Amino acid sequence: MSIPKGLVLKGHLLTSVAVLALTAASPALAADLPFKAPPPVVAAWSWSGFYAGAHGGYGWGHDAQADPNDPFFNGKLPGFAGFTGFDPKGALGGIHAGYNWQARDFVVGFEGDLSFTDIKGSSVNTATATTFTLNTASATNSGAFDMLGSARGRLGYLVTPNVLLYGTAGLAWTRFVDNNDINLVSANIPPPGFIALVGSGSVPTWRFGWVAGLGVETRLLDTNWLARLEYLHYDFGNSGNGGNLITPFASPQSTGNLTADVIRAGISYKFDPDPFAAASAASNPSLPYKAAAITPWSWSGVYFGAHAGYGWARDPFNNVLVDDTVRLLGGIDASGFVGGFQAGANWQSGRIVGGLEIDLSGSNIKGSNSNSVSGAGFVEQASQTDKLDWFGSARARLGYLVTPDVLLYGTGGPGWARMVSDQESVTTAVGAPTTTTSLVTPSWMFGWVAGLGVEARLANTNWLARLEYLHYDFGSGSSSLTIPAGGGAVTAVTSGHLTNDVVQAGISYKFDGIGSGGRSAYNAMAAVPPVAVYNWTGFYIGANAGYGWGRDPFSEALTEFIPPAQPVTLSGPNSQGFLGGFQAGANWQTRSVVGGLEIDLSGSSVKGTSSVAGVLFGTPFTQMQTDKFDWLGSGRARLGYLVTPDTLLYGTGGLAWTRLTQTATAVNPFDTTVTTTPSWRFGWAAGAGAEMRLWNSNWIGRVEYLHYDFGNAGSTIGGLTNGVLFEYTVDTTSRHLTVDTVRAGVDYQFH
Repeated sequence: MSIPKGLVLKGHLLTSVAVLALTAASPALAADLPFKAPPPVVAAWSWSGFYAGAHGGYGWGHDAQADPNDPFFNGKLPGFAGFTGFDPKGALGGIHAGYNWQARDFVVGFEGDLSFTDIKGSSVNTATATTFTLNTASATNSGAFDMLGSARGRLGYLVTPNVLLYGTAGLAWTRFVDNNDINLVSANIPPPGFIALVGSGSVPTWRFGWVAGLGVETRLLDTNWLARLEYLHYDFGNSGNGGNLITPFASPQSTGNLTADVIRAGISYKFDPDPFAAASAASNPSLPYKAAAITPWSWSGVYFGAHAGYGWARDPFNNVLVDDTVRLLGGIDASGFVGGFQAGANWQSGRIVGGLEIDLSGSNIKGSNSNSVSGAGFVEQASQTDKLDWFGSARARLGYLVTPDVLLYGTGGPGWARMVSDQESVTTAVGAPTTTTSLVTPSWMFGWVAGLGVEARLANTNWLARLEYLHYDFGSGSSSLTIPAGGGAVTAVTSGHLTNDVVQAGISYKFDGIGSGGRSAYNAMAAVPPVAVYNWTGFYIGANAGYGWGRDPFSEALTEFIPPAQPVTLSGPNSQGFLGGFQAGANWQTRSVVGGLEIDLSGSSVKGTSSVAGVLFGTPFTQMQTDKFDWLGSGRARLGYLVTPDTLLYGTGGLAWTRLTQTATAVNPFDTTVTTTPSWRFGWAAGAGAEMRLWNSNWIGRVEYLHYDFGNAGSTIGGLTNGVLFEYTVDTTSRHLTVDTVRAGVDYQFH
């Protein structure tokens, strides 16, 4: 059947009108049509993100400390070289975690790591004496790096999109176990024919210093797995001339820096940042798209810089004799220039800027004091010089932008310093030669730091200038008081808080990161705006409180057989009490996984006491020891899973520290002596917790359990015996000092 020509023309006309009508109506109809919107632009793979992994390798070191002394003749035994240095070596393995920021071809970041090692060595010296009636002598000096750890900045360059060459440097620490064994035997004496002097000691010490190295890292098979190979050099400084474990008096030691060199390979898994991180790629010309608009400049991002200034320190100790009538030596004021570096990361939320920062400064802050005392036929001149070699901190910062380019901030966190004390005594007596003794003792001190500052962006660049004031408080040193039972001269050594105040100026360069404009830039690139779902990524700061239980499982046994008596043993106390403090950190969310880094510091009333009574050398006595955990702190990685969008279950672990104050009270018929000895102990912390977002706000509540392990304090045994007439031994052993805490807290998170 044929169609009339007129109808065909009418059909064409109707079709044309319909097409024009649909075209004109398309904006209104598009919303009602069932097709899908174009997918969002997919960002190229980036090195930015939180990562965690494991490593293993080999290390070698050098312990240059040597001591010619023997404990019987103070170094006079012919042919006896005492303790000599050695070169330890061995394998190591551990974990690391950090965060990277990529800015075009540069990658910057922070990393913390902790390794357990088998790096150990020893030296042995023996002698056959021809004088002093001693027949044989031997000394063994050995040591081991139990742990190696660091907190470092990293700066690298992408030679290809998947291969990173980097340099790294920062603070380093080690738990170094020093072992000394000595044995002196003589058979050339009257019956019963021999006498033996033996000693053995194993004392771990935490040593701090710096680490620097180089490495290469590569992405594996277009995945999020990263493989690395790196070299690290550790330097923990010298240990002064304080004497070895068996001869703790000042001695003509020769000491060099304790060092370690490590080559290690590792593997890491990098968690992708949240989708909004794609916006930071808008300024990267190597990526396949650009933002619809220029992202506003933001304070968010990682930064590195340097600073210089001036500091004032105060060491308020007193050494007092004879009922406060003679002061042997008083406190020391010190001052000098400082200079160093800082590295950190900021997160901006509106006018609020929060962040984390580490810094390390060398200094020539130095001061001295002297005094003389005289008696019947003698004059003693005493002097002490204190010098702060290094000090640093790991701090949270929280500030307010008074203008878009000027930030006022407060800051606080754990602080540390390496102080070298040089004590010298010159004694002149009638009819005797002048004697001079010198004792050089470097020590690492820990405490807290707080301060204020102002920072300004320079000339619309990424350079930031700052001026800040910091106050460090490292707590008090040891003190002792001896009171005679029947009255008379009192001797006392007291100590106040060692402090350091610093004013410094600095400059930093900030690498661009995810700012407050990042989300709007990302939304402009995506075809469909993302759904507003709460994101755990960002900086947070908060407070916590809880309860803790401590255990100090040492034992000190005193045994004497003149006449035979039962051993007297003092055991360590159990402790408990409340604690409270603050925490600050940063989270990075990848879908339902949240990783992050956190520092915390808590004041504590965890305290306990133990005591013992007995008889030694025919004299009754009582001895009591009290332990108090003044501070508990840690720097930890966290890794968790969102069981709901607002509930996070997590595990956590990292470096831990405590300031343990031990007070020993000894009472006998002659006097009462009270000695207080604070010490910083280091180890590890691990635990688990739960966090929940409160009231659909940025407030987050938490409850967590943490177990702290600060290792053992070593062991010593010493004695003198001839096997028949007399024997006297002191045997001290210890096991791991631990604390368990349960605490609740609340945080405020800045997006």
